[in-house]
Amino acid sequence: MDVDNDGESVREKLKAIDLNNDHKERATEYMSVLDSLLQNGLTSSTPLITFAKHFIHSNTLPMVTARRVFDSLVLVLCAGTPLQTVKATEGEDEKWLEKGKNAFAGENGHELRREAVEGVREAGQGVTWCDEQMTTLSRLEAHLLEQEEDWLGAARALIRIPLEGTSRMIPDEEKVSVYVKIVRLLLECQEWGQAQTYFSRASLLIHTCHDKETLLAYRLSQARLFDFSARFNEAAQRYHEISFESIIDEEDRLQMLKAAVTTSILAPAGPQRSRILAALNRDDRVHSSLPPALSTMLRKMLLEYIVRPEEVREFELGLEEHQRATVEGGGTVLERAVRDHNVGACGKVYDNVSFDALASILGLDADSAEITARKMIEQGRLRAWIDQPLHLLYFESRVAHDTDADAQGTAGGLGVERVEKEVEPVSWTERWDDRIRATSMKVEALAAAIQAKNLITPA
Repeated sequence: MDVDNDGESVREKLKAIDLNNDHKERATEYMSVLDSLLQNGLTSSTPLITFAKHFIHSNTLPMVTARRVFDSLVLVLCAGTPLQTVKATEGEDEKWLEKGKNAFAGENGHELRREAVEGVREAGQGVTWCDEQMTTLSRLEAHLLEQEEDWLGAARALIRIPLEGTSRMIPDEEKVSVYVKIVRLLLECQEWGQAQTYFSRASLLIHTCHDKETLLAYRLSQARLFDFSARFNEAAQRYHEISFESIIDEEDRLQMLKAAVTTSILAPAGPQRSRILAALNRDDRVHSSLPPALSTMLRKMLLEYIVRPEEVREFELGLEEHQRATVEGGGTVLERAVRDHNVGACGKVYDNVSFDALASILGLDADSAEITARKMIEQGRLRAWIDQPLHLLYFESRVAHDTDADAQGTAGGLGVERVEKEVEPVSWTERWDDRIRATSMKVEALAAAIQAKNLITPA
């Protein structure tokens, strides 16, 4: 049966077939129309879209016939792609797969396939009887857009798949697979806020998943989300764990190792980062397979050597866009990490240092250098104390000099705890003033108590 390759002629031919009361003959004639559309290759996606719309919106076709014909069309669209494995490949299906491969084998085959898939998928929105076929087409659309590196478009195609509140029974493992794929695509286009939403959904179901590739993709997505949200200690740990996975290519494992080293260097100075740096330094691959600049920076961070500006600039060349973000207090993530590191490194060289000298090392003014030191002391990331009258920072613990049990573990009156804690969102000058005010009030209360008990005889 010959059919002109334009939408109107296809529509008229299908309407003529609808007049046939023999359902078996009608199904055969519909298949003949589809065969004719594919016979000499496709030059336009319009005939296929018109063909699909007729079955999606028809109220006179028996459901069995509509499903059979529409399944054949989906097979044609999936032919030659990873999605063709969704359907059986025996008997009649094998014929349609072969015809589909030939139809989209031309120079514009990719564009025609994508246009046809988008047109059919849009026509089927909200139609419940073909949910399964629409899901397949959404996956296919995501695959085609991913090949074009349209990450956001591919993610949106998968987001359209109805995973909740549908009549179709969808296994939890399939839902996890789709959610993780969405997360990976959103991370590729820097949409990490939206990616976190779908990662949270995947986290609720991940315990039901047993597919190794999906589980690995989930762990990698978690590492990248930590990276994007500046939780560099957690990111470095996850990246390092993934770098040992044997199912990943050697080149990708080294990329994970490089990411682990980079994020560990960007992490805030402190005990947790020191443990991660030590673990990475023990990994022989860091020194044998990664660029020398990375391993040198890693060793300097671990051994608490002062990092010079030229080394910082060389390391910064390998950072991703989100790792160059400006942080609160001024400077980039890297500048903050190196600044905090150099404060601690000074303790390996000096017993004490003036804030003017420290400011010169850090590239800051004296007040900013003092604020940086105070913050690190308060968060338990620096064992030091401050002599404000002399404007000196002392790099030695006062534990040995304090006899009061309540004073143990403190430094310079700023209350350094042995465990790290979050800092209240107020300035350090205000915190210092509050402590002086509280001390003065205690002295006043003590004096009032002494007078009340007549412990001191008036002169």
